Amino acid sequence: MSLASDLNTELKKMTKKRNILILMPSLRAGGAERTLINLLQKIDSNRYNIDLYVISKMGPYVKEVPEYVDVTYFFKNEFIARFLGYIHRKYNFNWIFKRKMQSIEKMYDVGISYLDANFTDLLFYTDNIKKRVTFIHSSYKTHDNYDRFYSQKDYNQKLRKNRYSKLDAIYFVSDDAMTEFIEVFGEYSKMRVINNMIDRDAILRKSRESAEFKGRQSFSFSAVGSLMAVKGFDRLIRAASILKEKGYRFSIELAGAGEEAVNLRQLITNLNMKDTVFLHGFVSNPYPLMKNSDAFVMSSISEALPTVLCEAMILGLPTIVTNCSGCRGLVNSGEYGLMAEQDDADLANKMMVFLDQPDTLEYFRKKSLERSKLFDDKQILSKYYEIFEGKI
Repeated sequence: MSLASDLNTELKKMTKKRNILILMPSLRAGGAERTLINLLQKIDSNRYNIDLYVISKMGPYVKEVPEYVDVTYFFKNEFIARFLGYIHRKYNFNWIFKRKMQSIEKMYDVGISYLDANFTDLLFYTDNIKKRVTFIHSSYKTHDNYDRFYSQKDYNQKLRKNRYSKLDAIYFVSDDAMTEFIEVFGEYSKMRVINNMIDRDAILRKSRESAEFKGRQSFSFSAVGSLMAVKGFDRLIRAASILKEKGYRFSIELAGAGEEAVNLRQLITNLNMKDTVFLHGFVSNPYPLMKNSDAFVMSSISEALPTVLCEAMILGLPTIVTNCSGCRGLVNSGEYGLMAEQDDADLANKMMVFLDQPDTLEYFRKKSLERSKLFDDKQILSKYYEIFEGKI
C-alpha cells in the first residue's frame, strides 16, 4: 500500500463517527416515510451512526430499514401508540414518552424529528441531544388539523413557545410548506428548504420490473397514495364518472391503502365505475403501474412536496394536479403539468385534454422529464450531511 493510502486509513480510524438520532411516528406507506428510507439507504454508514426511534411499529417500510441503522420501536401495538399520542397532544400527558427518552444513554450530535408532529416534543425530553431540528412535510395552513388545532390561539401559542422557538433549525421540503408554516406559526431564526431524497436510479430500475394489472383500458391514468380524505381520490372518481358519461373509455389504476378504502369502494359502486376505477391496495413497487400508464393524476387537497409526483416526473409521465400547495409549485402553476382547480368538472376537463390531444400529452411528457432535473440526490444528500455536521 502507498503512504497516501496508509495515511488515509489512519485518518479514517481517527475520525469519530457522529451520532444521529432520527425520530418518526411510524413507517406507514406515506411519502415522508418512503423518502426517509431513500435517505437511510444513501447515508455513508462509515461516517455516521444512525439510530432510528419509531413510536409505533407499523407500516410496510419496517422491513426496508437498512441493517446498519439501529431501530428502537416505542410501542408494537398501534392502538396504544395512537391513544398515547392523542392524550399527549390533547392533554400534554407526556410521562411515558419522557421516561422512554430519558432512558437513552448515548449522546447524540443531532436529533431530527423527520416528520414534524406532536412527537417532535420528545426531542426535548432528554439532555443527550446537542442540536434539535425538525422537518416539515406538511402544508399547515391547508392541513386537516388546521381548524381542529393549529388555528386555535392557545394551542398555536403553545407550539410557538414550547416547540418551534426552542429548535435549533426548522427545515421544509418545499417553498410552499415554508410559506404556509410562516403564515400559521411565524418566522424563526434558522429556516431552510431542503427537498426530499427521491432516489432516481431505484425508481427507474424498479419501473422495469414486470407487473400486470387487470382492467387496464387502451388509455389509463395512474394515481398512487394513501387512501386518506386529504388525497382527494373521491374527486378523482367523480371526475372519472363525468368522463364516462361523455362516452370516454379509459381506466384509473389507483394504488394505495388507508382509512378511506371502504368509502372509495362504495363511491365506485354507487357511480357504476367498477369497470373504470380499479383499487389495487398497497403496492410495494408501484412504478411499473405508473410507468405503463399514459398519464399520472394527483387530486390532493393539501401537499407539501408530493413524493409520488416527483417520481412520476422522473418516469416521464404527463401529469395532472389539483391546485394546492406543493403540487402547484412542482408544476409551476401549469408550466410542467396540467393544473385543475379543486373542482370535479375542471379535473375532468383536464383529463379530457390528455384523452383528446396526443400532442399535448407528448408535450407534457417532455416537460415532466425537464422538471425532474430538480431532484438531484447527490446535492440533497450533501445538505443532509451539513445538517449532521451542524453546519446548517
